Amino acid sequence: MKKVVVFLIITVVFISGCNSLTGRTAGQTIDDSTITTEINMKIMEDSELQYLKINVDTFQGHVTLTGTVPSKEAADRLVKIARGVDGVKTVKTNLIIKPRE
Repeated sequence: MKKVVVFLIITVVFISGCNSLTGRTAGQTIDDSTITTEINMKIMEDSELQYLKINVDTFQGHVTLTGTVPSKEAADRLVKIARGVDGVKTVKTNLIIKPRE
């Protein structure tokens, strides 16, 4: 019984310590990872976008897209995909449009 109590105390201290170091709870981190993963999966399922190297970052539901795209239409499509994922609050784009030669 004593070992269980000590284990629970250590676990609570560890979990609360993680929260104070990053300012985020474990649930927030998992939610953001889930959003990022879902957006990346949808990009990979899109035959016109799957070859692009797009970085998707999510922090507290706010998504930032970074990378180079061949057209404004591709950028708009990426933003639409990101906005369509549950849990996304905003989408910021740092996409650079560079037409193919």
